[in-house]
Order: sequence, then structure tokens, then C-alpha cells
Amino acid sequence: MRKVVSTAAFAACAAVPGVQAQEPELPAIRVEAASEADGLRLDSRSSTASRLGLTLRETPASVEILSQQTLRERGASTLSDALRGATGLAGGGPPSSPTTLSSRGFTDILYLYDGLRMSGAGSTNRVEDTWNYERIEVLKGPASVLQGDSAIGGIVNFQTKRPDRDNPSREAMFSYGSYGSTRTGIGLGDNFGETGAYRIDYSHNDSRVGTIDRNSNKLDHLTTGIAFDVAPATRLDLSFDYSRDTGHAYWGTPLVPRSVARDPTGVVSTPDGRVLDRSLARNNYNVLDDRNEAEAYWLRARVTHKLTPAWTLRNEFAMNKVDRLWKNSESATYSAPSSIDRDQTLITHHQRYLIDRFDATHSGTIGRLANKFVVGGELSKTTLDSERRFSNRTASTADALRVSLRNPNVGYYNDDPALMSGPGNRTDFTTDVRGAAFFLEDSLKLAEPWTVVAGYRYDRIRVERSVTDLNAGSRNAFGTRYSASSARLGTVFDLTPSSSVYAQYTNATIPVGSLFLLSQANASYPLAKGQQWEAGFKQTLDNVEWTAAVYHIKLENVLSRDQNDARLTVNNGRQSSRGVELSADWRVTPQFTLSGNVAVLNARFDSLTEADGSSRVGNTPPNVPERVANLYANYRLADLPMNLFVGLNHTGKIYTDNANQVRINSHTTVDAAISYRIRPALLTFRVRNLTDRLYAYYGGRATSQVLLAPGRTYELGATFEF
Repeated sequence: MRKVVSTAAFAACAAVPGVQAQEPELPAIRVEAASEADGLRLDSRSSTASRLGLTLRETPASVEILSQQTLRERGASTLSDALRGATGLAGGGPPSSPTTLSSRGFTDILYLYDGLRMSGAGSTNRVEDTWNYERIEVLKGPASVLQGDSAIGGIVNFQTKRPDRDNPSREAMFSYGSYGSTRTGIGLGDNFGETGAYRIDYSHNDSRVGTIDRNSNKLDHLTTGIAFDVAPATRLDLSFDYSRDTGHAYWGTPLVPRSVARDPTGVVSTPDGRVLDRSLARNNYNVLDDRNEAEAYWLRARVTHKLTPAWTLRNEFAMNKVDRLWKNSESATYSAPSSIDRDQTLITHHQRYLIDRFDATHSGTIGRLANKFVVGGELSKTTLDSERRFSNRTASTADALRVSLRNPNVGYYNDDPALMSGPGNRTDFTTDVRGAAFFLEDSLKLAEPWTVVAGYRYDRIRVERSVTDLNAGSRNAFGTRYSASSARLGTVFDLTPSSSVYAQYTNATIPVGSLFLLSQANASYPLAKGQQWEAGFKQTLDNVEWTAAVYHIKLENVLSRDQNDARLTVNNGRQSSRGVELSADWRVTPQFTLSGNVAVLNARFDSLTEADGSSRVGNTPPNVPERVANLYANYRLADLPMNLFVGLNHTGKIYTDNANQVRINSHTTVDAAISYRIRPALLTFRVRNLTDRLYAYYGGRATSQVLLAPGRTYELGATFEF
């Protein structure tokens, strides 16, 4: 594969959502081999960190780009796998929300799809294959100034492959792995007419974790795009995407007393002596007819008009329709002497989302100082209808759902209404969320090496909810209004043409829980407010590219209990984190490249009292590792078209609950691959979790169970360019 960086980059930028179509400076043409991952990409433009089309080097923030080339080299087949290789991102989640990652001490991460927020429903971050994506951009820390509420830990923007007249291509992929797992993908992109281009990509992923019974996912994803000039200064970009995922879900392995375990491990530590028993690792306690599926449609249209050489207008409209279904036994709790107590859950989502965003960008001068600014607004509307069915906690229900610890006869989902009796266990709700926002951003070059970047956003949110309790025979309707202002002020100073320092202040707001599950009691509380101070350094040398960042984040107005009366809920809780992040890409020799990242942080509750009156001050929030490191080595043989790859990940300990009673201990894993080029194919043999390390990650349950990661697996794949 070869890549060409040329003056045609202007057209490529215009095809990427959020990147401003501006007149480029004409760089020299450079052609180079690209068999290895493509570094930190500090001179790439990011639509996630700014609406001004700034490069990563020009942006006063920590931004990371994971290109498609990087994802392929690392063997990241799903979005969750890809993000765990980014600096400081770690964790996991249950099948209802598998991409529940943490960043800088917080799990409130906002996910974007081609630059548009994926509404705000709690389970929008589904499992998806990486084939359809050109790259993933990650902005660390609070970022409400760019996209509104919920972005305290950062923003992740999944950018699909787009039409590009300067890069027509045809490619395909196939792989076969352990337990019959398969992946297929095909992509076609070409030009038509004098100005048009199209792109279509399809992927199918059938993954099976054979080390755990009935644990599989089937993913289908179609992304399409067409772009052409409707007038000499006006370009239209249309997209239609479809995705569907289905599977049999595994919700976790229960923790048992050490005296009961046949093969106790040190994967988990608890003060009451419970352990993870390796002999139970294969068991899946979910019902046989479980349902875990989602079907989504995206329709988007973007019009970009070059009003004058200095002014660019743009309007983007999107419609999103998603239907989701979960029908499972989700919890598995040990019950003496040798049983597992379970629950039953059925949840449906019918989500409809509309958004329209308009902005105007100007590139010129103020006085004699170079200046860029963008001003705009957006309107959005989301409706979510949901049915929620939960089993109760009566003794008769427990008896009906209980199974054996060692030889579980898990049976089928039981529709008996008696199992769901009691208030709150059979409810239907409708939520309507409407938002309106105004935003502006400016980049002013005060001197040749010194730039100041500032931004402001004002949001108004209206929430209307109705909850019908079928058991109680009641219906409750309520609503609330929020308004929030967010700001960012940062500066970048170029020490040399290839070295810069930056500093910034930014803030964010997040709802008290999900807006779509907002209770009437919580509707009276204001948005939680966060702020961050950050400073960093970015440098490119002849064979090394590296960045460093230090930060301090504070979040206030977190729900807590009154210290004098735990029956009363108040919003005086506080949470904070501070840390340092390093990332680097080093071409040791023309054939040997090392890259990696390290994140070290201290996250804690500064003020938090729970319902029983217990203080959690000083505890680490759940699903937040305070040490995360990745190292990747790639060696290309000089005399053969062969690459050798090794990747290492170390994730520090995490806690599953606010009390820090259940600790998932740290783990280190190794992946390895060997690739051989036989044109037009690249053949790759890959081994994941080379040492077959048994480890766990966060499963969303406070104290009863954890999720086990897959053991060692093998994969043989081929990628074609034709």
C-alpha cells in the first residue's frame, strides 16, 4: 500500500464531516511506504476537537487519531477493541452497553457518528466492526463546548469511509478464526462525472467466544455515501447507513466463597473472601432464548456552500431510527450451598432522532492578525418509547429462577406475570428530549508562533416524560428544563516549527443520570458541572513523534445523601481526577517501529455519601483503572515482504462499586501477528491473548459477578486491494 500527500488533500478534507473547506497551503508532494501504522498524525486535521479544521498540533487539547491502517495493524476488529488501544481508555461493559469505557477518571464519554452526537440514550454504543470506519478520533477531557452535555470524560468520533475523488479504491477482507469466527468486508469507491464520487462499504462479523457457552455476536453494517457539486460553489454529501447486531449474551461469572471454589484464582479480590472460580469460567447462566439485538438506520445530508473566498456556509441534517431489544437473565448471584440466584429482564427501545446543524465559517484577519471563526446553531429532537419488565424479589420468584452452580439447567425466559408483580416491575415510558444550541469558536494568531483558541456554547434542553406502571395501574407525567453554558480558552505556542506547548481551560455539564431514564425526583436537580485545566507538549523529530499532557478535572453537583440524614438526597457530591498521559511513535530503524502510550492518574470521590450513610470520600470510582499502558512493535523484514507485530496491554486494578469492596486485579496481555504480502493480498496470521491470560473486566454489577475476557484465540485473514 502507498499513500500520497498532495495538494489534493483539500478535496479529501471537504469530504470529512466537520472539516472546513478552506484554501490549502500547497505542500510538497511526498510519497512513502505505509506498511506500518502512521504515527500520531499531529499534522492531520481533526473535526472532533474543533470546528475550525485545526490540526492536532494547532489544537490546545489532547487529541488522538486511530486510522484504519492502525486498526488493521493492531487487529482491532470491533470499536471496543480499537478504543482500548487509545491513550488512557480502558474498561468494558455488559452486553447492554459494551463500550462503557473510562477516560481520565470518568465513564461519561460522548460518542459521535460522523461528527453528530448519537443522541443521548444510554445504550447507543453498540458493538460494531471497524471495517466501515476511516478513522476514530478521541478528544480527552470535558468538551461540552463542542457537542453539549455528557462529555466530561471526552468525545469519541467514529468517522465512516467517505467518497473521495482523489482516492478511488476497491478492497475486500476475509478472516477465519477460533471456534468458527468469521469476518468479511468489501469496499468500493470511485468517481463519476466531473465532480462526483461515491463510496459503499459492507461488513459482516460473526464472532464466537468458545471459552464461554453461548457467547456470540453477529454484526452487519452497510455504509454508503455520494458527494457531488450541485453548483460551482455548492457541494452536496448524502449518506445512508444500516446496521444490525444480534447475539447470545454472556452477562458474567458469579463470585463464590473460596471454600466452594474448585480452582480459585486471583483475578478478583474481596474483603469477604469471594473469588472467581476457574472451573465456572465456561458457564453461561443466561436463558436459552435470550435476545440481544439492535437495528439502526442513519440518513444524513450535508450542504457546503462557498459564499465568498472568506466565507463558507454549511448545513447538516440527519435522521436516526433505532430499535433495540434485551430479553435476558442478567444477574448471577451465588446462593449457598451450591445454587445461583437469577433475575429476568425484558427491555425494548424504539428511538427516533432528528438533528439539524447550521454554521458559517470565516477565514481572514482581524487587524493584521490571522483569524478563523465559526458561528452556528443546532436543533435536535429525540423520542424514546420503552417497555421495561423486571422480575420481583419474592421468595417464590427466586425459587422459580434459581439454577445449579455447577450444572445449570438455565431453561427459557418465563413470561408468567406473577414473576413481575409489584410496583415498578412492569412499566412503559415515553421520553421526549428537545435541544437547541448556539455555538461559536475562534482561533486568533497573535504572533507567528502564538495562537489563542476560544469557544462558547449555550444549550437549552427540554425533557418530557410519562411513566405508566401496569402493576400499580398509574400514569405519571412530568418534565423539566435545563440551560447550560460551556466555554473553552486555550493557547498554543510553537517553540520550533516541529515543537509546541499548549494550555487550556474547559468545562462541561452532564445530566443527573440519563435524560431518558430521569426520575421525577431527580428532575428537580441542576446539571452536574465539570471543569478541566490541562497543559501539554507535542513534538515531531526526524524519527520520533510524541506528546505529553497533564490535567486536573473536577465534577460538582453529583447526587449524594445528606450527611445528617441519609434519607435526603442532595447534590453536593464531588468527584475529581488528575493525571499525566504520554504517547509516542518511534521509527527505530527503517524496518523497526515502536509506538505506545502510558496513562497514570488519581481518581477519587471528594464528597459522596450513600443511602446507608456510608462515606465514599477517597474511594476510586467504579471502572476506572489508574494505570494503563500499551506498547506496539512492528518489524518489516528487509528482504521479504513480511511484517512481524507484537502488542502489549497493561490495565491496572479497577473497582466495581463505590465502596471499593470488589477489586478486579490488574492484567497484562500480549497479541502477536505475522503478515505476508502476495499482491494483491496481504495475508495475516494473528494470535490474541498469546499467553491465555485469565482476566476480567467491569460487568456493570456492583458485587455479585464480573465479565471474563476471551482466552487465547487464533485468526487467519486476508485483505485485498484491486
